[in-house]
Amino acid sequence: MNSVMRWWRGRRGAPRQQRRQEGPSYAVGTWRRQRTAVGISCLLFTLVATTASGQEPSQRLTLTPSLSLGERYDDNIFETQTNKQHDFITVLSPGIRVQYLPTAPTLGTQLDLDYHANIEFYADHSSQNNVGHLLSLTLASPLAPSLQVTMRESLVITTNPLARGEQLFSPTGFRPASQQTSERTLSNQAEGRADIRLGGRTSLGVLFRNLIDNVDIPEELDEFRYTVGTELGYLIDVARNSRVFALYQVTFESFNANGTVPLGDSDAAFQVHTIGTGVRHELTPTLAVDAALGYNFTTSDAPEKDGHNGFAMNAKLTKTFHNGEASLGYMRRFSADGSTGNVTNEDIVSVAASINLTGKLTARFNSNVTWSNPQGVTTPTLNADNSDQRFLSIRPSLTYQILRPWDVSVEYIYEYTDYTNSTFANLSNNRLFLSTHYALREWLVLGLSYRYGAQRQHGNVSQAGVNDFTNNQVMLTVTAMPALRF
Repeated sequence: MNSVMRWWRGRRGAPRQQRRQEGPSYAVGTWRRQRTAVGISCLLFTLVATTASGQEPSQRLTLTPSLSLGERYDDNIFETQTNKQHDFITVLSPGIRVQYLPTAPTLGTQLDLDYHANIEFYADHSSQNNVGHLLSLTLASPLAPSLQVTMRESLVITTNPLARGEQLFSPTGFRPASQQTSERTLSNQAEGRADIRLGGRTSLGVLFRNLIDNVDIPEELDEFRYTVGTELGYLIDVARNSRVFALYQVTFESFNANGTVPLGDSDAAFQVHTIGTGVRHELTPTLAVDAALGYNFTTSDAPEKDGHNGFAMNAKLTKTFHNGEASLGYMRRFSADGSTGNVTNEDIVSVAASINLTGKLTARFNSNVTWSNPQGVTTPTLNADNSDQRFLSIRPSLTYQILRPWDVSVEYIYEYTDYTNSTFANLSNNRLFLSTHYALREWLVLGLSYRYGAQRQHGNVSQAGVNDFTNNQVMLTVTAMPALRF
C-alpha cells in the first residue's frame, strides 16, 4: 500500500509532443537506454532469489500479490497557469511484494522487494494514456560467516516525472524542467556493498553505486554515473563494533545530449577520484557516529572539467530511541549537476527522524539542504548559467491509527531552489497530501486521497520548460493484496 501511495504522490502531467512526434524510433531508443537499468534490477533479483531459495527455519518468506483499481480527478492535468484542462483518470496497478525476514531478532537475511506497474486511462485525453513501473529493493544477507552483502535499488520508469524525485534516495531539485514534463523518463539508483573478513580484526569492503537519469527533453542532459571503490578496515573495539578504515573510490560521469542544442564541452565525461580515511564508532548503545575525511580531484579530456581538487567529507550521527530513530548528516563532495553536465562542489546537510509518539501517532521528518558550486564554465544548455545554487527540502508528516483497520495521514512538502547571482527566477514548490485507508478485510483496503500542489517562480526570467501552476487531485482506490506466507 505504501508503494501505491508513493505513486499517487508522484503524479504529474504535461503534453508529450516529442514522444508522439518521434513515434516508433522513440520506443526503440528508450528501450536501449532502459536495458542497463532493467539488467541491474534482474541481476539483483536473481541474487535475492538465490539467497531465499535456501530458506532456514528461522526465516519467513512472504509473497503479497496486489491489484489496485482507482479513479482520480485532476483539475489541471498539464500543470499550466492558464487554459487548464481537467480529466478523470482510471488507474490499474498490478504488483507484487516479496519479504524475506528473520522470525526472531537474530542475524539473518533481510529482503524487501516491491514492484508495481501503473496503467492510466484518461477519459477525455486518451493521448495521455501511459504505463509506468516502480521497483524498490533492499537486501542485507550474511552469505557466509566471513561475508556480508547489502544492496538497495530504486527504479522508476514513468511519464510522471515527479514520481522519480519522490522515489530516489537523495532528491536535489536540480532538474526543474523534466519534473514538469510528461515525457517518458527513466531514473535508477542502485548501490551494493560486500564486506569480507580477512582474518582477525581486518576486513575488506567492496562497493558499487550507479545512477541513470534519462529525461529525453532538450533543456537537460541525460546522465549515467557509476562508482566503484574499496575500503580496508580494522576493528579497534569489538564490544562497541568500532573500526577505522582507509578508502579509495572513483566515480565515472557521462552525459548524453537531447535535441539539437550546441553543447560544446558541457556533455563531456569526467571522473572524480576520492582518497580518504574514517572511523565508525558506537559512542553509546544508542548513539553511533560514522565519519570520513579525504581528498578528491577530477580528471577529464575537457579542460573545463579537469584538475579540480579539494577536501571531501562525510559524517553522520544516529540516535536510537525506544520509540524511533533520528539522524544528522553532512557531506562534501565533487559531483555533477546532471541537467547541465557541470562539475560541482556540493555541501549537503540532511536531517531525518521517525518517532512513534503515542503508539497510535507516528511523526516523520526529513530535510535536505544542498549548496552547489559549479567548478567549470561550459557552453550552457537552455537551463544552465553556471551560477551557485541552493536547494532546500522540508518534509514533515503524521500518521494516526484511529482504529486497527483505519488510519489517516497528512504530509507537507516544501522545496525551494535559489539561483544565487543568477538571472533565472528562483523556484518554490508546495505540496500537501491528505489520505485515509480502511481495511474492509485483512487483504482488502479502501483508500481516499487528496493532493494539492503549487509552483511559483520568484524573479523576472523563467527557465525553459518551467511555469507556475496550481493543481488539485482527488483519488479513490480499492486494493486487494492477499499475503502468502511460507
